[in-house]
Amino acid sequence: MRRLTACFFALLLILSFTACSSEADPQERVLELRERFLTTTQRFAAELTADYGDRVHHFTLRYDSAASTLEVLAPELIAGIVIEVSESGTVLHFEGAELNTGPLTEDGLSPLAALPTIVFQWKEGLITGAHYETFHGVRAVVMTTDISDTVRHMTWFNAETGFPLKAEILENGFAIITVAFEGGPLFGLQ
Repeated sequence: MRRLTACFFALLLILSFTACSSEADPQERVLELRERFLTTTQRFAAELTADYGDRVHHFTLRYDSAASTLEVLAPELIAGIVIEVSESGTVLHFEGAELNTGPLTEDGLSPLAALPTIVFQWKEGLITGAHYETFHGVRAVVMTTDISDTVRHMTWFNAETGFPLKAEILENGFAIITVAFEGGPLFGLQ
């Protein structure tokens, strides 16, 4: 009986040590990623889907936070358009022409404003949730932020590398913007 009791307590001790070595709390991991985003430049290509309910639009974009620009790579009809993004608004550049589109507002989020909005959420958005899940076979940490009372943002990051895999902007629970990042499992599937 003593041996059985000793084995039982040894097993409990081993299990408690393995529990301590599990991955970091998801909230802590999201805060680590935020710190990295605050101190580094974000440059990536992404496929963005905008779902208006009655119509869906697909774009391939290149984002550069250092230059504060977003370049349209596809569809071909508008490829080459470069958008300068700032707190005071956006300016579109195409073949030497320039069009000022005015300030970005919470109520008027456009597909082209979505990527800068998502990156802003990574850096400064109010984090309202964080959890781990498996995303297309990859262990992911999910960051959730609230943009407004009705608009929410979620990004799935590779839990190990911190690389963004997918992001969504939801309005009243419905995904209106979905982003697949280059190098992630969904990129190229549009």
